[in-house]
Amino acid sequence: MKSSVSGYLRKRGIQGPWKLAKPVLRLHYDFLIVIPALCELECLPKTLRSIAGQAENFLKRTLVVVVVNNSEDAANNVRDNNLLTLKTLENSSPPYELNWVNAASEGLGLSARVAGVGLARKIGMDLCLPYARPGSLFCCLDADTLVDQDYLQTIETYFSEKDSPAAVLDFRHQPSENGEIEEAVRLYENFIKTTAQKLRAAGSPYGYHSIGSTIACTVEGYCAVGGMSRKKAGEDFYFLQEIAKYRKVGIINKILVHPSPRLSERVYLGTGVRLKQALAGFSLQRLFYSDKAFSVLEKLLVLAGPNHGNPLEKLLSDCSLIDARLPEFLERENIHSVWEGLQGSSPSKNHFIKQFNRWFDGLKTMRLLKYYSQE
Repeated sequence: MKSSVSGYLRKRGIQGPWKLAKPVLRLHYDFLIVIPALCELECLPKTLRSIAGQAENFLKRTLVVVVVNNSEDAANNVRDNNLLTLKTLENSSPPYELNWVNAASEGLGLSARVAGVGLARKIGMDLCLPYARPGSLFCCLDADTLVDQDYLQTIETYFSEKDSPAAVLDFRHQPSENGEIEEAVRLYENFIKTTAQKLRAAGSPYGYHSIGSTIACTVEGYCAVGGMSRKKAGEDFYFLQEIAKYRKVGIINKILVHPSPRLSERVYLGTGVRLKQALAGFSLQRLFYSDKAFSVLEKLLVLAGPNHGNPLEKLLSDCSLIDARLPEFLERENIHSVWEGLQGSSPSKNHFIKQFNRWFDGLKTMRLLKYYSQE
């Protein structure tokens, strides 16, 4: 594993002035928990206390790294909050090793062009890699997220039994005292979970929820796919998509993670934005994809194998029998530019199915669902 980590750090590792704030006490850790924190003085201590609820034999094998970050052009109130957060971390003494990264002070803030949760996660995860060993696990959390007492134990058990590079954990948002928010967050949860379930039922390899605070992955898997996406938002979606193209994303069917139900406009995606839209009158019911969309998806995925070795015209002809608009959709996704390449690089039917699914990825899958849900 040492060579894969060093190779990753050499080719894809984060470059910049950031470092862990203090010396690390052990050579290696089994659990590397990375938490981006932007203006989280109020919520972060609760998250750190929830981690402290794990059994002692897990905590002594755990390194928690908080990446306190903001854009170099952040507002003064954000900077002030982050500087107070750094002081709070300095005065903390939890029953596990806690470290942090200052990506907030003058000269250490993130470039406005790329600042965001994706880069913050990547900074923390890359800085943890020298303290990993074969079998070490990354656990991604958010600074406003709580975990159950068997969080680490359940993750360790899963990866000891499954040969998987990554998994997503089941989740339930913390309850809200505001009745409207509580109703909206449960509906949004239902949308996320039923979408993932229906994708799996349709045979898609992208049938999982993409929520950053529910991700756990092996260090080997992290390096194999080039590390965390630097996206300002949706980094979890793009990271898991790369994992799914590499190998299957697992699912831990136990509620272990509790994100916050707070409103937010920090990013243009996610729970906080949807809740704010719901309170402004937008019906979250409109987010749900139609049964027809999943039916078309399932039938399209079934067509991949039988069309190994066939010209594109045959696939499009088969697709027109599923739905008259499906060939148009695939043409819009530029299937004509990749079809011969997919065939040429696939010596077998099974290989071709994998190649097709890598091309028809999570993003294209979402576009197809929207395409057939907005009729």
